[in-house]
Amino acid sequence: MRITANAPPRASAFGQAVRFSVADYHRMGEAGILGPELRTELIDGEVVETPPIGHPHAGTVKLLSNLLKEHLGAAAIVSVQDPVWLNDHTEPLPDLALLRPRPDYYRNGHPTPGDVLLIIEVADSSLSYDRDVKLPRYALAGIPEVWLVDLAGRRLLRHRQPAGGTYADVAELADLSAVSLPQALTQSLTQPLTQPLTQPDDTAASLDLRALF
Repeated sequence: MRITANAPPRASAFGQAVRFSVADYHRMGEAGILGPELRTELIDGEVVETPPIGHPHAGTVKLLSNLLKEHLGAAAIVSVQDPVWLNDHTEPLPDLALLRPRPDYYRNGHPTPGDVLLIIEVADSSLSYDRDVKLPRYALAGIPEVWLVDLAGRRLLRHRQPAGGTYADVAELADLSAVSLPQALTQSLTQPLTQPLTQPDDTAASLDLRALF
């Protein structure tokens, strides 16, 4: 018998696979099929179990969530590892999402792409999954900006201008002392809603992230 290291082909390559909808996925959770000990997300109808979160990853998420809450105040809701509905078959759990304020705090439904101002993914062992699986789906959904924190590489990659399944503007940020925030955020930070929008000041428009690495 010949044994190879190659992974066998997926069954879906030979026939129509059953894809779960977000509604199906939620029903599985309510029925206990997806137990509370599992941390999963739905990607293109497939239930993906995410790996355990190590302390560098967890600590970085805590750092970012606290920095963002202090800086943004009521200008945005800081959502930590909670679902974002992208389409009927995809509902990931981004590490952080900045959401447009809503009086119900999204108790009546998960945020959709139009509610999202910024997504941040923190990657250690999950770098290829975040970059090659999740980012293209964020781009397809029209999420305007995604930050990818590469812990092993000690770098912050900013993705802007979604176009199809990719981002047209990708930059590695060398200066973390003043990382610019999405324009929709900075406008709401500096301008009362009843006033015409003007150019935001530099302090509100940027965030000091030198503590990241």
